[in-house]
Amino acid sequence: DVYKRQVSTQSTGNTMKATLLAILVIASFFAFSFGEIKSNVGGVIECEVCEFALGWVENKIGENKTEANIENFLDKACDLIRIFYNTCVTIIKADVPLIIAGFQNNETPTKICTDLKACP
Repeated sequence: DVYKRQVSTQSTGNTMKATLLAILVIASFFAFSFGEIKSNVGGVIECEVCEFALGWVENKIGENKTEANIENFLDKACDLIRIFYNTCVTIIKADVPLIIAGFQNNETPTKICTDLKACP
């Protein structure tokens, strides 16, 4: 009985170690992958985040394209994308005057994001 419990415990321990190792390998892969994406200017994620945030701002500002109104909604836009909040803030804060000028010149979010180098 004692031998069976030892073997069972060792087996369970080995299974848990293997599972933990697999989780760490997968987590490392994703961390590396996301690091690659973040460092890649104009990556797919940055582009989507930028276009979503600026599209939302464009809808909110309507015809009121004052600097204060645009900045007000820029401050709120990244809160909508919690999972990519830091990416959004990095993009938006990169060049607020360029974003404001873009909206005031009736440029599309896609054009502004391309100018910000968030999109290819």
